[in-house]
Amino acid sequence: MTITLNKFLINKGYSSVKLIFLKTKHYLIECKINGVEGKFILDSGASNSCVCNSLEKKFKLESKKNTIKASSATSEMTNTNLSKKNEIQIGKWSDKLNLITFDMNHINKTLSEKGIDSIDGIVGADVLKKSNAILDYKSNKIYFKLRFN
Repeated sequence: MTITLNKFLINKGYSSVKLIFLKTKHYLIECKINGVEGKFILDSGASNSCVCNSLEKKFKLESKKNTIKASSATSEMTNTNLSKKNEIQIGKWSDKLNLITFDMNHINKTLSEKGIDSIDGIVGADVLKKSNAILDYKSNKIYFKLRFN
């Protein structure tokens, strides 16, 4: 008898979330920050999860100037803020998380030029590590390990 990856992971306490594969070859994932729904790019190369700074009020973020400079593959960002202890929920998985906020207009401009709607932020490696995430490229799903109290 063969067991599917989905059944195997569900039996091991994981929950799956469907990903949207964009024509830019990025994955789009929907999640909630402090109870507010948003659209995020999944980026395992981003060390921290981020939200566009113009959306701080939308996601109920209380942020302070971040003294540490952030950088991406394309540029260095000096004007970043840090928002601590935010609730993130992706599917059935949730946890507390610090978020970096910065101006994402350059990201959204590039997406817009390719006919893709704006994103609210980035889900980074901090979430992937914290949740013991497993990405299934074949089915365009991501699995998060649920904690049972």
